[in-house]
Amino acid sequence: MLLAFTLSPQAVLADDEVKQGEHLYKTYCSSCHGLTGGMDMNQRIAPPIAAVRFHYISTHPDKASFVAAVTNWLEKQDENKSLMRGAIRRFNLMPPVPVAKEDAQKIASYIYAGNIEKPAGFDEHVEEMHGKR
Repeated sequence: MLLAFTLSPQAVLADDEVKQGEHLYKTYCSSCHGLTGGMDMNQRIAPPIAAVRFHYISTHPDKASFVAAVTNWLEKQDENKSLMRGAIRRFNLMPPVPVAKEDAQKIASYIYAGNIEKPAGFDEHVEEMHGKR
């Protein structure tokens, strides 16, 4: 029982970080990376956030490196460090986002947690382009 009380504050803090990240994502990111346009890239202005998560988590599977990579990208977009060169070819380089580093870390934690919506057809697209995972 004591162990449950000891771990509880950390879980609450992590959960709070994800909730704050969700709010920040909706404020700063969802207008471009949300569900609008589905998987029809002619209807989108940026890749869906589910695709961003897919590419980043493939390279950065642990939370710390994932959060660092996404935070670094938000701080300074660099085409040479992109994990999504096809998205840059299609949509151009993402413009700078005026978000504090602490907020960028919360956004990245939210994306990492995986509680994001996928556009219809996303799983099929991933299987077609990247094989079954």
